[in-house]
This record gives sequence, C-alpha cells and structure tokens, in this order.
Amino acid sequence: MATIFPREEKPELLFQKILADPRACERLRETFYNALDEAEDTEGNEICGDSLSAEQFTKALFDAYDNKDLTAFLMVVCQHSMFDLLRNAYLAPFRFNADGQTNPYILTDEEGRLLPEAKGKVNAKEYSRFSKAFVKREKVKMYLACGYRKRHGYAADTMQVQEYRVEQHMGLLLIYELPNTVKQQETEAQAYAAVWDIMMRLQRELPRSVVYYGQDSLEDAGRRYDEMGVFLPLNLFSDRLEKNIAKADEIVYRP
Repeated sequence: MATIFPREEKPELLFQKILADPRACERLRETFYNALDEAEDTEGNEICGDSLSAEQFTKALFDAYDNKDLTAFLMVVCQHSMFDLLRNAYLAPFRFNADGQTNPYILTDEEGRLLPEAKGKVNAKEYSRFSKAFVKREKVKMYLACGYRKRHGYAADTMQVQEYRVEQHMGLLLIYELPNTVKQQETEAQAYAAVWDIMMRLQRELPRSVVYYGQDSLEDAGRRYDEMGVFLPLNLFSDRLEKNIAKADEIVYRP
C-alpha cells in the first residue's frame, strides 16, 4: 500500500499521553475544526486558494480509503497531515530543517551578532530587543531566528502534495542538548513522547512557544548530539523576554 508520507514508527506512547490529557484532546479537536473551517469556502471545497473539483475530491478520498492512509484522508478534508494537526496544536515538536528545508532560519552567530546574510532582513527594534536579552552561555545556545509553522494539502492543478506555511515569526531561539531520557528513545515518535511533558509545561507557562526537535543535529567540537529548541516569538514574548527565557530554562531542566 502506498501512503502519502511514511508512517511515524511507534507513535503509541505519544498518542497515549495525548489521550490521557483532556486539555490536549480539546486542543487537537479545536485545531482540527479550525483547519476544516479554513479549508472551506462558501462551496465547501476551497483549498489553500485552489478548488478541487468534485472528481478530484472523490478520487483522493477513495485512494485514501484503499490505502488505509489517514493522513491522505485528512489532507482531503482539512489540509493537514496527522502530524501537521499535532504540531499545529502544540502537541508534537517540529523537526529542525524537516524535508531539507531550513526551519528556523538562524539570523545571528553565537556571539549574538547578525549574520551577513541577515542584514537588511531584521528591523532595528527586533534586533535591539534580542540584544538586550542575549547572554552567551555554555549549555544553552541563543539566537535570533525566523521560524514558521506549516501544513500540507493537494494542489488542484497537479494533485501533488504541497507544503504551505501557516505562520512566520521573528523570535528568540534557545537550543538545548536533549536530556538523557529523550536520547534513549529508539524512534522519532518515541522521542516526541519523551519530550511531551516538557512541551506541555511550556504550553501551560509559556503558551504558543514552539518546540523544535532534532536527532543527531547539534554539532559541538566535532561530536553530534540530539537537540531541542524552544522558540519564543517576539510578538508574544518580547515584553518580559528575560523572564520568559529563565522560565524556559527552568522548565527544560526541571527533573
């Protein structure tokens, strides 16, 4: 059976954690219904600016049924994959640079200076706010970055899977080496479950912060490590940025 995307291996731990948390279930349901509303126009089939014909909709629906592919079905009805829904409900982390596409864009070096390619793309107010909060530390890397959330849908002209950016924000990115409890997990979905408790604490105390995760993606002195990023959009967190950074540190390092 051909599926749109490879299925995540061993996601059961993550699903169990979500099912055991009523607030997480409510957030997932709300994200799904919001996605349905956004995917529909007055005729009920507007998708990211393109209209699927009735024939295209029906064929995609039947293909999803034949292949037992839940993600293909979700993309027909709400323009999100299964893990798009989880990530956009803040219930699973985004992968660093997924599918070979840079996300988030790092705009400063480890000294807090703007990279040459970032000059002219960052306004003075954003950089000034970042600079006031910037502190160079050994165990936590801090950058000014531009990150985005995304979803997937079908392009009406080709019926190929398209990736669409949902939101893009300038923010402060904190990168942590992952705790041992996360490094011990076998698959990415299991690692998602291991960082889930951290993510939920972040959502309770720093709502709409975005978590990134990467396996073997942090390089230091020639060695590679798993890493977790906490992204604080400046439009939400700039008023108390230093306190929000301290809160993120406390949550990530909490036993």
